[in-house]
Amino acid sequence: MIIRKFTSKDLEDVEAIEKEAFKHPYPTQLLLGLWINYPDCFYVAEVNNKVVGYIVGMMDWGNGHIVSLAVKKEYRRRGIGSLLLKTLENYYFNVAKCNYIVLEVRVSNIAARKFYYKMGYRDRKLIPRYYEDGEDAILMIKKRKNAKGVLIVSLW
Repeated sequence: MIIRKFTSKDLEDVEAIEKEAFKHPYPTQLLLGLWINYPDCFYVAEVNNKVVGYIVGMMDWGNGHIVSLAVKKEYRRRGIGSLLLKTLENYYFNVAKCNYIVLEVRVSNIAARKFYYKMGYRDRKLIPRYYEDGEDAILMIKKRKNAKGVLIVSLW
C-alpha cells in the first residue's frame, strides 16, 4: 500500500468511496475546490494501483481541518485510515506548523468517533443541527505537543 497526494485522475475513485461511505456525500465541486485551494491536504491510499481510501482537509485560522476521511468497505480495519490520518497530521503539525487539528463528526457515527479517540482526538463541543438532515455534530480536536495559542474555529 502507498499513500500519495491526490491527482485529478483519482476523482472518480474518491467520489465512489465518498458515496459508499456517507449517506450525504460531498459534491464533486467541493472536493475539487478543496484540492485546488489546499493541494497539500488531499491524499489517497492505493493498493495494487487501486485507490481504496482518501483523506481531504483544509487550513482554517492557522489550524488543520479534516473535512473527510473514508476507506472502501472491503479495505477497512487494515490500518489504511490510520495511515491516511497520520499523513495529513504530519503535514499539519510538522510542515504547516499548526497547533491544532479540528474535525466534525456525526453524533451517531460511533465507529468514527472511536477511531478518532484512538488517534488522540478529544471532544471539544457539541454543534446542534450541524448536518443538512438536522443531526448534531461533535467538534473534535487534537493539539500538537507543546502548542501555544488560542484555538479559533470557523464552522464553515
